[in-house]
Amino acid sequence: MKSFVLPFLLAASLPAADSGIVPSMNAFTTDTYKHLSGSDGNLIVSPFNIAAALSMALAGAQGRTADEIQSVLHVQSGPSYDASLGTLLADLSKAGNAGRNELLMANRLWVQKGFELRAAFEKTLADNYRAPLAPVDFIGNSEAARSQINGWTEEHTKGKIKNLFPAGTLNIQTRLVLTSAIYFYGKWQDPFVPTRTQPARFTLSNGTATEAKFMNQTSHFEYAETPSAQILEMRYAGTGMAFDVLLPKTVGELPEVEKSLTPENLAGWLGQLSTRNVQVSLPKFRAEASVSLGKTLSMMGMPTAFTGHADFSGMSSKDRLGISEVVHKSFVDVSEEGTEAAAATGIAVLAAAMRAPDKVVVFRADHPFIFLIRDTRTGVILFIGRLMDPR
Repeated sequence: MKSFVLPFLLAASLPAADSGIVPSMNAFTTDTYKHLSGSDGNLIVSPFNIAAALSMALAGAQGRTADEIQSVLHVQSGPSYDASLGTLLADLSKAGNAGRNELLMANRLWVQKGFELRAAFEKTLADNYRAPLAPVDFIGNSEAARSQINGWTEEHTKGKIKNLFPAGTLNIQTRLVLTSAIYFYGKWQDPFVPTRTQPARFTLSNGTATEAKFMNQTSHFEYAETPSAQILEMRYAGTGMAFDVLLPKTVGELPEVEKSLTPENLAGWLGQLSTRNVQVSLPKFRAEASVSLGKTLSMMGMPTAFTGHADFSGMSSKDRLGISEVVHKSFVDVSEEGTEAAAATGIAVLAAAMRAPDKVVVFRADHPFIFLIRDTRTGVILFIGRLMDPR
Protein backbone atom coordinates (compact mmCIF):
# COMPACT_ATOMS: atom_id res chain seq x y z
CA MET A 1 0.00 0.00 0.00
CA LYS A 2 1.65 3.23 -1.11
CA SER A 3 1.60 6.42 0.90
CA PHE A 4 0.13 9.48 -0.74
CA VAL A 5 -0.66 13.07 0.14
CA LEU A 6 -4.29 14.16 0.02
CA PRO A 7 -6.08 17.52 0.13
CA PHE A 8 -7.92 18.69 3.21
CA LEU A 9 -11.61 17.95 3.41
CA LEU A 10 -12.06 21.67 3.95
CA ALA A 11 -9.85 24.61 3.12
CA ALA A 12 -9.29 25.48 6.77
CA SER A 13 -6.00 24.11 8.07
CA LEU A 14 -4.97 23.02 11.50
CA PRO A 15 -2.96 25.93 12.92
CA ALA A 16 -0.76 24.07 15.38
CA ALA A 17 -0.12 20.65 13.86
CA ASP A 18 1.51 19.20 10.80
CA SER A 19 -1.01 19.51 7.97
CA GLY A 20 -0.10 16.01 6.76
CA ILE A 21 -1.70 14.36 9.78
CA VAL A 22 -5.33 14.93 8.73
CA PRO A 23 -5.05 13.58 5.15
CA SER A 24 -3.23 10.52 6.51
CA MET A 25 -5.91 9.92 9.15
CA ASN A 26 -8.70 10.23 6.58
CA ALA A 27 -6.92 7.93 4.13
CA PHE A 28 -6.69 5.32 6.89
CA THR A 29 -10.38 5.94 7.68
CA THR A 30 -11.61 5.18 4.17
CA ASP A 31 -9.28 2.16 3.90
CA THR A 32 -10.57 0.76 7.19
CA TYR A 33 -14.22 1.34 6.26
CA LYS A 34 -13.79 -0.52 2.97
CA HIS A 35 -12.14 -3.50 4.66
CA LEU A 36 -14.87 -3.72 7.31
CA SER A 37 -17.91 -2.96 5.13
CA GLY A 38 -17.90 -6.30 3.34
CA SER A 39 -20.05 -7.93 5.99
CA ASP A 40 -23.80 -7.32 6.25
CA GLY A 41 -25.43 -5.10 8.82
CA ASN A 42 -24.86 -1.81 10.57
CA LEU A 43 -21.32 -0.56 11.06
CA ILE A 44 -19.78 1.98 13.43
CA VAL A 45 -16.03 2.36 13.82
CA SER A 46 -13.52 5.02 14.82
CA PRO A 47 -10.45 4.57 12.60
CA PHE A 48 -9.15 7.78 14.19
CA ASN A 49 -9.11 5.99 17.54
CA ILE A 50 -7.54 2.87 16.00
CA ALA A 51 -4.86 5.03 14.37
CA ALA A 52 -4.03 6.65 17.70
CA ALA A 53 -3.45 3.22 19.27
CA LEU A 54 -1.44 1.98 16.27
CA SER A 55 0.65 5.15 16.37
CA MET A 56 1.62 4.37 19.95
CA ALA A 57 2.73 0.90 18.83
CA LEU A 58 4.57 2.46 15.88
CA ALA A 59 6.60 4.56 18.32
CA GLY A 60 8.22 1.31 19.47
CA ALA A 61 8.45 -0.48 16.12
CA GLN A 62 11.58 -0.91 14.02
CA GLY A 63 12.57 -2.17 10.58
CA ARG A 64 10.00 -3.92 8.39
CA THR A 65 7.41 -3.86 11.16
CA ALA A 66 7.59 -0.05 11.33
CA ASP A 67 7.58 0.28 7.53
CA GLU A 68 4.36 -1.74 7.26
CA ILE A 69 2.54 0.15 10.02
CA GLN A 70 3.61 3.46 8.47
CA SER A 71 2.29 2.34 5.08
CA VAL A 72 -1.07 1.31 6.53
CA LEU A 73 -1.36 4.63 8.40
CA HIS A 74 -0.08 6.65 5.40
CA VAL A 75 2.52 8.37 7.58
CA GLN A 76 6.24 8.76 8.13
CA SER A 77 6.95 8.06 11.79
CA GLY A 78 9.40 9.91 13.99
CA PRO A 79 9.47 12.59 16.68
CA SER A 80 7.77 15.15 14.42
CA TYR A 81 4.89 12.78 13.66
CA ASP A 82 4.34 11.90 17.33
CA ALA A 83 4.46 15.59 18.30
CA SER A 84 2.06 16.61 15.51
CA LEU A 85 -0.43 13.90 16.42
CA GLY A 86 -0.20 14.93 20.06
CA THR A 87 -0.95 18.53 19.04
CA LEU A 88 -3.94 17.40 16.96
CA LEU A 89 -5.34 15.37 19.87
CA ALA A 90 -5.01 18.38 22.19
CA ASP A 91 -6.55 20.76 19.63
CA LEU A 92 -9.54 18.49 19.00
CA SER A 93 -10.11 18.03 22.71
CA LYS A 94 -10.18 21.79 23.25
CA ALA A 95 -12.51 22.46 20.32
CA GLY A 96 -14.83 19.54 21.04
CA ASN A 97 -15.61 20.63 24.59
CA ALA A 98 -17.37 23.85 23.67
CA GLY A 99 -21.06 24.66 23.56
CA ARG A 100 -22.07 22.06 26.16
CA ASN A 101 -20.57 19.31 24.03
CA GLU A 102 -18.05 16.73 25.21
CA LEU A 103 -15.08 15.21 23.40
CA LEU A 104 -12.98 13.07 25.70
CA MET A 105 -9.83 11.24 24.57
CA ALA A 106 -7.50 9.21 26.76
CA ASN A 107 -4.57 6.83 26.23
CA ARG A 108 -2.82 4.46 28.62
CA LEU A 109 0.19 2.16 28.65
CA TRP A 110 -0.21 -0.97 30.79
CA VAL A 111 3.06 -2.79 31.53
CA GLN A 112 3.97 -6.00 33.32
CA LYS A 113 5.51 -5.18 36.70
CA GLY A 114 9.29 -5.35 36.43
CA PHE A 115 9.29 -5.35 32.62
CA GLU A 116 11.86 -2.83 31.46
CA LEU A 117 10.83 -0.39 28.75
CA ARG A 118 13.13 1.79 26.71
CA ALA A 119 13.14 5.27 28.20
CA ALA A 120 12.61 6.96 24.81
CA PHE A 121 9.46 4.90 24.11
CA GLU A 122 7.99 5.62 27.54
CA LYS A 123 8.77 9.34 27.17
CA THR A 124 7.20 9.55 23.68
CA LEU A 125 3.95 8.01 24.92
CA ALA A 126 3.86 10.20 28.03
CA ASP A 127 4.74 13.48 26.27
CA ASN A 128 2.82 13.19 22.98
CA TYR A 129 0.01 10.72 23.64
CA ARG A 130 -0.61 11.57 27.30
CA ALA A 131 -0.38 7.83 27.95
CA PRO A 132 0.98 7.35 31.47
CA LEU A 133 2.42 4.01 32.51
CA ALA A 134 0.31 1.76 34.73
CA PRO A 135 2.05 -1.33 36.17
CA VAL A 136 -0.08 -4.50 36.23
CA ASP A 137 0.63 -8.20 36.80
CA PHE A 138 -0.20 -10.15 33.65
CA ILE A 139 1.98 -13.06 34.80
CA GLY A 140 0.59 -13.41 38.32
CA ASN A 141 -3.05 -12.54 37.62
CA SER A 142 -3.85 -11.76 34.00
CA GLU A 143 -7.61 -11.72 34.64
CA ALA A 144 -7.25 -9.05 37.32
CA ALA A 145 -5.14 -7.01 34.88
CA ARG A 146 -7.76 -7.49 32.16
CA SER A 147 -10.49 -6.35 34.56
CA GLN A 148 -8.50 -3.22 35.47
CA ILE A 149 -7.92 -2.34 31.80
CA ASN A 150 -11.56 -2.93 30.90
CA GLY A 151 -12.63 -0.81 33.88
CA TRP A 152 -10.44 2.08 32.70
CA THR A 153 -11.93 1.82 29.20
CA GLU A 154 -15.49 1.81 30.52
CA GLU A 155 -14.76 4.84 32.72
CA HIS A 156 -13.20 6.85 29.87
CA THR A 157 -16.10 6.14 27.51
CA LYS A 158 -18.82 7.09 30.01
CA GLY A 159 -19.82 3.45 30.40
CA LYS A 160 -20.50 2.92 26.69
CA ILE A 161 -17.62 0.51 25.95
CA LYS A 162 -17.58 -2.48 28.26
CA ASN A 163 -15.38 -5.58 28.25
CA LEU A 164 -12.96 -4.32 25.57
CA PHE A 165 -10.72 -7.34 26.08
CA PRO A 166 -12.83 -10.52 26.30
CA ALA A 167 -11.87 -13.29 28.73
CA GLY A 168 -8.74 -15.15 27.71
CA THR A 169 -7.31 -12.47 25.40
CA LEU A 170 -4.61 -11.49 27.93
CA ASN A 171 -2.37 -14.13 29.52
CA ILE A 172 0.97 -14.79 31.22
CA GLN A 173 2.81 -14.04 27.95
CA THR A 174 1.36 -10.50 27.78
CA ARG A 175 3.99 -7.88 28.50
CA LEU A 176 2.19 -4.65 27.69
CA VAL A 177 -1.15 -3.32 26.47
CA LEU A 178 -1.83 -0.03 24.70
CA THR A 179 -5.33 1.42 25.06
CA SER A 180 -6.98 4.43 23.44
CA ALA A 181 -10.50 5.67 24.22
CA ILE A 182 -12.72 8.36 22.69
CA TYR A 183 -16.14 9.66 23.77
CA PHE A 184 -18.23 12.32 22.04
CA TYR A 185 -21.54 13.91 22.92
CA GLY A 186 -22.77 16.69 20.67
CA LYS A 187 -26.00 18.68 20.82
CA TRP A 188 -27.46 19.63 17.45
CA GLN A 189 -27.17 23.28 16.48
CA ASP A 190 -30.75 22.84 15.23
CA PRO A 191 -32.30 20.13 17.41
CA PHE A 192 -35.29 18.10 16.32
CA VAL A 193 -38.62 18.60 18.12
CA PRO A 194 -39.50 15.23 19.73
CA THR A 195 -43.24 15.63 19.03
CA ARG A 196 -42.47 15.68 15.30
CA THR A 197 -40.84 12.25 15.44
CA GLN A 198 -43.12 9.82 13.61
CA PRO A 199 -42.96 6.16 12.56
CA ALA A 200 -42.44 5.63 8.84
CA ARG A 201 -41.16 3.12 6.30
CA PHE A 202 -37.43 2.38 5.99
CA THR A 203 -36.46 0.25 2.99
CA LEU A 204 -33.70 -2.28 3.59
CA SER A 205 -31.01 -3.05 1.02
CA ASN A 206 -32.85 -6.18 -0.14
CA GLY A 207 -35.95 -4.13 -0.94
CA THR A 208 -38.06 -5.24 2.01
CA ALA A 209 -39.53 -2.63 4.34
CA THR A 210 -39.40 -2.11 8.08
CA GLU A 211 -40.60 0.67 10.35
CA ALA A 212 -38.38 3.31 12.00
CA LYS A 213 -38.92 6.41 14.09
CA PHE A 214 -38.09 9.40 11.85
CA MET A 215 -37.06 12.77 13.27
CA ASN A 216 -38.35 15.63 11.09
CA GLN A 217 -37.53 19.29 10.58
CA THR A 218 -37.01 21.91 7.87
CA SER A 219 -34.10 24.27 8.38
CA HIS A 220 -30.89 25.58 6.80
CA PHE A 221 -28.16 22.93 6.59
CA GLU A 222 -25.07 22.33 4.52
CA TYR A 223 -26.05 20.26 1.47
CA ALA A 224 -24.54 18.88 -1.74
CA GLU A 225 -25.30 16.28 -4.39
CA THR A 226 -23.28 13.87 -6.51
CA PRO A 227 -24.72 11.93 -9.46
CA SER A 228 -25.49 9.05 -7.10
CA ALA A 229 -25.94 10.56 -3.62
CA GLN A 230 -27.30 13.39 -1.51
CA ILE A 231 -25.01 14.75 1.20
CA LEU A 232 -26.32 16.44 4.34
CA GLU A 233 -24.22 18.08 7.04
CA MET A 234 -25.70 18.93 10.44
CA ARG A 235 -23.57 20.92 12.87
CA TYR A 236 -23.23 20.43 16.59
CA ALA A 237 -23.84 23.62 18.62
CA GLY A 238 -20.90 25.79 19.59
CA THR A 239 -18.20 23.73 17.91
CA GLY A 240 -16.82 22.82 14.52
CA MET A 241 -17.99 19.21 14.85
CA ALA A 242 -20.55 17.94 12.36
CA PHE A 243 -22.58 14.89 11.38
CA ASP A 244 -22.52 14.08 7.66
CA VAL A 245 -24.90 11.71 5.89
CA LEU A 246 -24.09 10.23 2.46
CA LEU A 247 -27.48 9.02 1.21
CA PRO A 248 -27.64 7.06 -2.07
CA LYS A 249 -30.33 8.39 -4.39
CA THR A 250 -31.78 4.90 -4.78
CA VAL A 251 -31.94 1.93 -2.43
CA GLY A 252 -29.57 -0.29 -4.39
CA GLU A 253 -26.77 2.25 -4.87
CA LEU A 254 -25.04 1.97 -1.48
CA PRO A 255 -22.40 -0.52 -2.76
CA GLU A 256 -21.52 1.91 -5.59
CA VAL A 257 -21.23 4.82 -3.17
CA GLU A 258 -19.03 2.68 -0.90
CA LYS A 259 -16.86 1.68 -3.84
CA SER A 260 -16.31 5.34 -4.72
CA LEU A 261 -15.53 6.29 -1.11
CA THR A 262 -11.93 7.48 -1.49
CA PRO A 263 -10.27 10.37 0.36
CA GLU A 264 -10.08 12.33 -2.89
CA ASN A 265 -13.77 11.84 -3.69
CA LEU A 266 -14.84 12.53 -0.14
CA ALA A 267 -12.81 15.76 -0.09
CA GLY A 268 -14.45 16.81 -3.36
CA TRP A 269 -17.97 15.98 -2.23
CA LEU A 270 -17.67 17.77 1.11
CA GLY A 271 -16.00 20.70 -0.58
CA GLN A 272 -19.23 21.29 -2.55
CA LEU A 273 -21.39 21.75 0.56
CA SER A 274 -23.42 24.96 0.61
CA THR A 275 -26.23 26.26 2.79
CA ARG A 276 -29.66 25.16 1.61
CA ASN A 277 -33.15 25.02 3.06
CA VAL A 278 -33.58 21.30 3.64
CA GLN A 279 -36.56 19.24 4.75
CA VAL A 280 -34.88 16.51 6.76
CA SER A 281 -36.26 13.13 7.79
CA LEU A 282 -33.64 11.13 9.65
CA PRO A 283 -34.22 7.90 11.57
CA LYS A 284 -33.33 7.71 15.22
CA PHE A 285 -30.86 4.90 15.60
CA ARG A 286 -28.38 3.26 17.89
CA ALA A 287 -25.60 0.94 16.75
CA GLU A 288 -22.74 -0.94 18.37
CA ALA A 289 -19.88 -2.96 16.95
CA SER A 290 -17.04 -5.11 18.22
CA VAL A 291 -14.24 -6.26 15.93
CA SER A 292 -10.94 -8.05 16.20
CA LEU A 293 -8.63 -6.26 13.78
CA GLY A 294 -5.66 -8.62 13.48
CA LYS A 295 -6.67 -10.15 10.14
CA THR A 296 -7.99 -6.84 8.80
CA LEU A 297 -4.77 -4.95 9.56
CA SER A 298 -2.70 -7.80 8.12
CA MET A 299 -4.72 -7.61 4.89
CA MET A 300 -4.30 -3.84 4.85
CA GLY A 301 -0.54 -4.28 4.77
CA MET A 302 1.01 -4.85 8.22
CA PRO A 303 1.17 -8.65 8.70
CA THR A 304 4.64 -8.75 10.24
CA ALA A 305 3.52 -7.13 13.51
CA PHE A 306 1.41 -10.23 14.26
CA THR A 307 4.17 -12.79 13.67
CA GLY A 308 7.31 -14.03 15.39
CA HIS A 309 9.26 -11.79 13.02
CA ALA A 310 7.80 -8.60 14.52
CA ASP A 311 10.32 -5.99 15.59
CA PHE A 312 9.19 -3.87 18.52
CA SER A 313 12.71 -3.46 19.89
CA GLY A 314 12.00 0.25 20.26
CA MET A 315 9.72 -0.66 23.17
CA SER A 316 12.08 -2.90 25.09
CA SER A 317 15.28 -4.88 24.71
CA LYS A 318 14.25 -7.49 27.26
CA ASP A 319 12.08 -9.83 25.14
CA ARG A 320 11.15 -10.20 21.48
CA LEU A 321 7.67 -8.73 21.23
CA GLY A 322 4.74 -9.18 18.85
CA ILE A 323 1.10 -8.08 18.73
CA SER A 324 -1.39 -10.79 19.66
CA GLU A 325 -4.64 -8.81 19.61
CA VAL A 326 -6.01 -5.53 18.29
CA VAL A 327 -9.58 -5.16 19.57
CA HIS A 328 -11.98 -2.31 18.83
CA LYS A 329 -15.43 -1.55 20.18
CA SER A 330 -17.65 1.35 19.14
CA PHE A 331 -21.09 2.84 19.81
CA VAL A 332 -23.33 5.57 18.36
CA ASP A 333 -26.77 6.89 19.36
CA VAL A 334 -28.51 9.50 17.17
CA SER A 335 -31.57 11.19 18.70
CA GLU A 336 -33.56 14.45 18.65
CA GLU A 337 -31.11 16.20 21.00
CA GLY A 338 -27.87 15.18 19.34
CA THR A 339 -25.36 12.38 18.99
CA GLU A 340 -23.49 10.25 21.49
CA ALA A 341 -20.60 8.14 20.24
CA ALA A 342 -17.75 6.25 21.83
CA ALA A 343 -14.97 3.90 20.83
CA ALA A 344 -11.96 2.17 22.30
CA THR A 345 -9.02 0.26 20.88
CA GLY A 346 -6.72 -2.12 22.70
CA ILE A 347 -3.45 -3.58 21.47
CA ALA A 348 -2.02 -6.54 23.39
CA VAL A 349 1.73 -7.08 22.97
CA LEU A 350 3.18 -10.47 23.90
CA ALA A 351 6.61 -11.87 24.45
CA ALA A 352 6.67 -13.53 21.04
CA ALA A 353 7.64 -17.03 20.17
CA MET A 354 6.83 -15.74 17.02
CA ARG A 355 -27.19 28.62 -1.32
CA ALA A 356 -30.91 28.85 -2.74
CA PRO A 357 -32.56 29.63 0.58
CA ASP A 358 -36.21 29.64 -0.53
CA LYS A 359 -36.12 26.33 -2.36
CA VAL A 360 -36.70 23.36 -0.08
CA VAL A 361 -34.60 20.27 -0.69
CA VAL A 362 -36.12 17.02 0.51
CA PHE A 363 -33.66 14.74 2.28
CA ARG A 364 -35.41 11.59 3.42
CA ALA A 365 -32.98 9.01 4.75
CA ASP A 366 -35.39 6.08 4.44
CA HIS A 367 -32.87 3.55 3.14
CA PRO A 368 -29.29 2.53 3.99
CA PHE A 369 -26.73 5.32 4.22
CA ILE A 370 -23.19 6.15 5.32
CA PHE A 371 -22.52 8.64 8.11
CA LEU A 372 -19.49 10.49 9.50
CA ILE A 373 -18.69 12.49 12.61
CA ARG A 374 -15.89 14.92 11.81
CA ASP A 375 -14.22 18.15 12.79
CA THR A 376 -14.99 20.67 10.04
CA ARG A 377 -12.08 22.95 10.98
CA THR A 378 -9.41 20.35 10.29
CA GLY A 379 -11.48 17.90 8.27
CA VAL A 380 -10.42 14.95 10.41
CA ILE A 381 -13.02 12.17 10.62
CA LEU A 382 -13.55 10.80 14.13
CA PHE A 383 -16.20 8.17 13.36
CA ILE A 384 -17.53 6.53 10.20
CA GLY A 385 -20.34 4.05 9.80
CA ARG A 386 -23.43 3.01 7.91
CA LEU A 387 -27.04 2.35 8.83
CA MET A 388 -28.44 -0.72 7.12
CA ASP A 389 -31.29 -1.47 9.53
CA PRO A 390 -32.59 1.05 12.13
CA ARG A 391 -34.30 -1.57 14.28
